[in-house]
Amino acid sequence: MDDDFAEPDGDAAPAVVTGVAHKSVTSARISDPSHPRDARHDIFFAAVETTRMPMTVTDPRQPDNPIVFCNKAFERMTGYAMDEIVGKNCRFLQGPETDRSVVDTVRAAIARREEVAVEILNYRKNGSTFWNALFVSPVYGENGDLLYYFGSQLDISRRKEAEEALHQAQKMEAVGKLTGGIAHDFNNLLQVISGYVDLLDARIGEDDRAGRRALEAIGMAANRGATLTQQLLAFARKQELRDRLLNLNTLISDFGSIIDRNVGERIVVRRDLSDDLWNCRIDPVQAEMALLNLLSNARDAMDGEGRVTIATANTVSAREEPLAPGLEPGEYVAMRVTDSGPGIDEANAGKIFDPFFSTKGVGKGTGLGLSMVYGFMRQSGGGVSATNIADGGASFALYFPRARGMVERDRAPMSRHQGSGEHILMVEDQQQVAELGIAMLEDLGYSVVHVDSAQRALDVLRDRAEDFRLLFTDIVMPGLTGVALAQQVRRDYPGLPVLLTTGYSDRELDEDSRAFDLVRKPYRRADLSQRIRQLLEGPNGVS
Repeated sequence: MDDDFAEPDGDAAPAVVTGVAHKSVTSARISDPSHPRDARHDIFFAAVETTRMPMTVTDPRQPDNPIVFCNKAFERMTGYAMDEIVGKNCRFLQGPETDRSVVDTVRAAIARREEVAVEILNYRKNGSTFWNALFVSPVYGENGDLLYYFGSQLDISRRKEAEEALHQAQKMEAVGKLTGGIAHDFNNLLQVISGYVDLLDARIGEDDRAGRRALEAIGMAANRGATLTQQLLAFARKQELRDRLLNLNTLISDFGSIIDRNVGERIVVRRDLSDDLWNCRIDPVQAEMALLNLLSNARDAMDGEGRVTIATANTVSAREEPLAPGLEPGEYVAMRVTDSGPGIDEANAGKIFDPFFSTKGVGKGTGLGLSMVYGFMRQSGGGVSATNIADGGASFALYFPRARGMVERDRAPMSRHQGSGEHILMVEDQQQVAELGIAMLEDLGYSVVHVDSAQRALDVLRDRAEDFRLLFTDIVMPGLTGVALAQQVRRDYPGLPVLLTTGYSDRELDEDSRAFDLVRKPYRRADLSQRIRQLLEGPNGVS
């Protein structure tokens, strides 16, 4: 039980209880209520002691309503021995994180001599916490006198953890639905901005410094918008990971110049990389973004001046003591970022991975950085932990599952080719995106015919399919979708390559769309050029 069960008006005289029911509460015959341990053969105390459920009995007739009896199950649940329990008020199980409103609920029920059922956070002898499902009931004598309070308890920590995990999953799903709904339109807007940046880049001379600065600023803003969309999708686990086998030491080393620029000149970056680090299979772009987010978080925590250590190590997570919340037992590759800042405020420790939560103030943070890290790590089969360092600072650790095999070498980038007037049939229902696509394809040297629906594309192909070398179509359109169009084209015109494009996340695409080549919005001019050349030079394209 969990409250100071005070009964100031109780009669101090001993009483004898018979086995009758009073006010819907079963009473039991107790020969000597002042010495309950001597009455262990009484049916009431025998039942309390032998049950597997933790139980206690308190005596409101004594000052401070102390515990006068508990069973072995209660001792095991709390970690206290009998002589440490008997004689104390139940408040000794409370601690700093115990909800005082729940305590008040129990206190009010005790004052009214009523039954009460609550769930309350208690503390064991070793300082660890557990969730306790507590039921308290008064025990009356045959004359209506209150003799005891009987308390049954149950450790429901696992159930609470499951509820919290479900709540977290529901929260992530809600964010996922939000981002999935806006991703298509938002990425179409970004496509127009970034596409025209690429087209203007070839038209503004190097001597036009003002024009180059403006163009660079627009491009950076578009890239930032695309990054924010990816962060939202990563948190909601709706961004398809393009993973490959790699070594985190290589990733950190290759990323060195960007790391140094990101943290600034007044922060000293130390690298402590394990010599025999295991490999892992992850998306390198998302891993780099996660590392940058942790470094940005450390930089802001130190106000731009201090020390940051990036460390890697091989480690093992046990079922009894997981390295991070929800981390399955197994072998992991750890990447840890430690700073010399003030550490994590205990009041915010449970919210730092929530989407849109930020401690940087209005206009100084999106609240998406750490939530993106959390989503990426969970999607990668790993986990993330955040702790304070004893001598100051905070430490964030990412745990990636160990992978077997040799690290793949990066492929050499394909050379960029201009088109030679090949005809491309483009299907796009958004006018601005269509105008950009036409301009971009023509700038790459292709001849473009544009239609705004899948049905019109089929009509064009029915009349002059032999004129086209490629179908380039958006997926989401009114009426017939781009995927349905691609399937019909593959069936009716098997020699015509198809390239799909969309602003939706990977997880929201069906299996049919995965059978075709895809370039994701917002795509850049070089990306589009490369994908088209791959298709035109493939088995169904130009020999």
